[in-house]
Amino acid sequence: MSPTSSSSASARGVLPSIHIPGATRDKSSTSPSPVRPSLFCKTQESDNALRKWASLAVLIVFTTATSIVSQRSRAVGSQGSYSIATAVFLSELLKVCVGFFLAVFCNSPTTIKDSASLPLFSEKAIALDGDDAVELDDDGIQARGNAVKPSLLDRIKRAYNDIYCASAWMMGVPALVYVAQNMLQLAANSYLSSVAYQGLSQLKLVTAAMISVFLYKKTLSSRQWISLPILMMGVLLLAQKSPSKQDVANAAALLDYVSDESPFAHRHAGSIETSWRASKMIAEAFALASKYANAQLAAGATLVLLACICGGFAGVYIETRLKSSMSVALSVRNAQLASFALVTAGGAMALEAIGKEGWQPLANFTTLAWITVLLRGAAGYVVSATLRYADTIMKGFATSVAIITTIALESILTSHLPSTVQVLGSILVMLSTYNYVHI
Repeated sequence: MSPTSSSSASARGVLPSIHIPGATRDKSSTSPSPVRPSLFCKTQESDNALRKWASLAVLIVFTTATSIVSQRSRAVGSQGSYSIATAVFLSELLKVCVGFFLAVFCNSPTTIKDSASLPLFSEKAIALDGDDAVELDDDGIQARGNAVKPSLLDRIKRAYNDIYCASAWMMGVPALVYVAQNMLQLAANSYLSSVAYQGLSQLKLVTAAMISVFLYKKTLSSRQWISLPILMMGVLLLAQKSPSKQDVANAAALLDYVSDESPFAHRHAGSIETSWRASKMIAEAFALASKYANAQLAAGATLVLLACICGGFAGVYIETRLKSSMSVALSVRNAQLASFALVTAGGAMALEAIGKEGWQPLANFTTLAWITVLLRGAAGYVVSATLRYADTIMKGFATSVAIITTIALESILTSHLPSTVQVLGSILVMLSTYNYVHI
């Protein structure tokens, strides 16, 4: 580069191109091989396809496992259920640890788009010169010793500066909302079956669409508008809950306990009156169990709807308010979110401790509860890894397939075949979800 061109480039405020000695290639002197690029492209395409389908399979298994394990971990046993605030706090703590680890060891930006070290977050940037990427310091000069790998302490300092930068406070709002969403989801698992929870969770498409339209003036296509009522219809069918045999038995035992003339307490073999009383009490027990099931459905559906509203608002907020102003690595963003969420969940734990005498944060934490913490802590990173190899359409397809796998696995665990209403509802939810994201 001549001095004249260098000075003119500096006058325009543009960094001059920096070439690494020995790394510059004369593109005009060599001609590409007609065979090797073709073989390389085919190999790369096959590898990408394999990674895409593998990531989708992992997402399907992960979504199914999270739904079933969370529901079963919240089943109230003889000793009661575990603390929701503690579970959310532990999952956010896991997210912070994983995010910081990835930012230290796996955050190696090579382009401006995926760099976590833009001027907004630190003093370094990445200058591109053709196919070569050169790291620049704050003076625009190639960093000395660039060939030497940074030490572990340097990596930790860079990750800390990237995560806890001056602009990280913008993640506080969505982090607060996400904590509320996680707590509502765990509470909903106490009232709903895994199938009903999985279906009702798809209402996040509806809430996100409404928030985007009315708050942020986003325009939906006609296909998306048609998909929304179909999705809601399918969710209503999936949420139908009939009283189980255990519910009827519990109701019968309750009626038998409060009745002074219980046919189960005074058994007279062959007595028509006793048989009539028993039939009447069974009918009353079924009606009582049905009311109990409907009350559980109403409570669970309300909690899931509130969780979907929180998740939809946080997702749209990040997409519209922060996406244009923040260009960071996913590990850094997840760590920022989890850091604020950790503080919020800690506040919820403190309020719970104040309100309960003799409060024990890890009381009733069974194996399923710890697995739930691990699954929820890894949720954001699994979705991020999936979107790295697959697009939003395939993610929506994987979510729909997870409904089928949840129904199938739940049927195996409970030894009950899915009802016709559940099958029809799952079909409507899958079709509407795929149709909504397939623009």
